[in-house]
Amino acid sequence: MSDPPGWYCYRAVPSLAEWDGTAWTGDTHFAARAPDLPGPPPPFAFLRQSWLWWLVVGQVLVIVPGVVSGTTGSAIWSWTSIVGYSAFMVGTVKVMVRYLAIDRLPRLAGLTVIGVVCGAVGFAVAFGLESLTFHHIGVVATLWLTGPIEEGGKLLVPFALLAFGSSRFKDPLAGLYLVLVSGATTGAVEGAEWQARADYPWFHLQLALVRPAAELPHVFVTGFAGAVIWLAAWRRGRAVTGAGAVAFLIAVAIHSLHDGFITLFGVSPSPSRASIAQSMGQAVRLGVSGAVFATGIGIACFLLGRHAARELTRPGAVGTCPPPWRPQIKTWGCVAPVRVEAPAPPVAVSPYGGPPVAAYGPSPRAPVPVPSVAAVPSSVPSLHPSPAAVPSVAPAGEGAAHPSGLPPGLALLAPPPPPPLPPAPTPAAAPPGWYMVDRDPTRMGWWDGTRWSRPVRWDGIAWRPA
Repeated sequence: MSDPPGWYCYRAVPSLAEWDGTAWTGDTHFAARAPDLPGPPPPFAFLRQSWLWWLVVGQVLVIVPGVVSGTTGSAIWSWTSIVGYSAFMVGTVKVMVRYLAIDRLPRLAGLTVIGVVCGAVGFAVAFGLESLTFHHIGVVATLWLTGPIEEGGKLLVPFALLAFGSSRFKDPLAGLYLVLVSGATTGAVEGAEWQARADYPWFHLQLALVRPAAELPHVFVTGFAGAVIWLAAWRRGRAVTGAGAVAFLIAVAIHSLHDGFITLFGVSPSPSRASIAQSMGQAVRLGVSGAVFATGIGIACFLLGRHAARELTRPGAVGTCPPPWRPQIKTWGCVAPVRVEAPAPPVAVSPYGGPPVAAYGPSPRAPVPVPSVAAVPSSVPSLHPSPAAVPSVAPAGEGAAHPSGLPPGLALLAPPPPPPLPPAPTPAAAPPGWYMVDRDPTRMGWWDGTRWSRPVRWDGIAWRPA
């Protein structure tokens, strides 16, 4: 079950963001203070997560056929490495969705099958186009064209479903999952194809050590583009958006640079005899050094993919996921995002040339508390001051449990229309200071401890008497 629409905390910052029931809208509103959220997980906590062991098992299942092919001299054994590449790619998908609520997606198994078909079609399209470019314009040009060809191939069918499919494929999380599975499928087939087509016996083992890590960008870079494309499309209400186009171009540029970079220095992309292992020892040495380099690139690509995927973390996971997976509320696809910041206390310059003084009150440092919108039990850290400390009438139903089961301190529903300003709270209700009027951050009034006076309004330039 997804979290219902409302305003939720999203990071350890004094701000709330709007969730429409499917995705974050991009609108934010200030809060009194930041929520208390857990910090980073303990060291080596990743060892207990399943994605790591999918990667380890997949790598082992890729190496075994490479050893057999090197020992027997038969390339047929390397075709069985598709099992290992598939397991390895499952791990890459799981590391990208481990804090996302993919279990809420309807008919997840069917969506997975569709993603595999998308990847198979993408590989076939890319293989055909790259074969044509290789024979007509050469290997160097083909390497630089792999970006638009392969990224376009992996996104071809998923984007068509976004543009012309049912509402099921417009969900940003469903779109990201489709793209991740499509990229993983392409990576698995490409890795097995590269390993099986090696020309020298021990070259199979060398590629078995390098290719799994080299396939990581197929998932992470394309996943970055997919997350931005689908989230921007959801907010904008159309498939083609400026943010989505920029994300796709970034993925294309990274892919082309990754494949064609060496040609900038006059290095031939064709493997030389010195770079091909002639024995098991050479295969291990060259393979491990290549794997370290490819893993470094893969980690950088993962950080890029996570930067976009974190925007799809649902409100209910904010309190349990590590800080790097909490959304930053990017405005991709937003037409006019609403960002309400905490208002500064009204001030004016002293006519005597002294320091600024309060315009309608005695202190320039007078706090501007925000009325509470949810009663918080004593066991939960409060996001707002106690309702007793704010001269406002609490709306009906405060303190009720959140429909998602979250404690009120971590999930704040959008408040109902505010009641009119009370005539006069009890003298002990709140200390003197500036307070919002009817929860409108552009209207403030001075509470002297007994009664209201000196109402002011922000006109976009300065605070002026209301």
